Amino acid sequence: MTETVESKPEFHPLAEDAVVAALQDPDPANPIAIEVARLIEGYTTNFHEQVQRLGRIPSDILRIKPRWPIEAVAMRLTTEVIREALATPSEKA
Repeated sequence: MTETVESKPEFHPLAEDAVVAALQDPDPANPIAIEVARLIEGYTTNFHEQVQRLGRIPSDILRIKPRWPIEAVAMRLTTEVIREALATPSEKA
């Protein structure tokens, strides 16, 4: 069953550019990067479960709308990875 994936409240006030900048930080303990990774893992798990349930890849990868900038960044990164993984070899070149 798909679970609700939401960012933790302490990350809601962050602007999108602050989230993107935090992803450039080489510190593996960066709490913003850790939260983005957690969101991506949740979105990816939900997508995988949806594909298994439907027996096909849905045309709209992520159906939910982000409420906070950190969620928008995580959804965008998740979507990019899924689309890249699904691209044909000629599309990847």
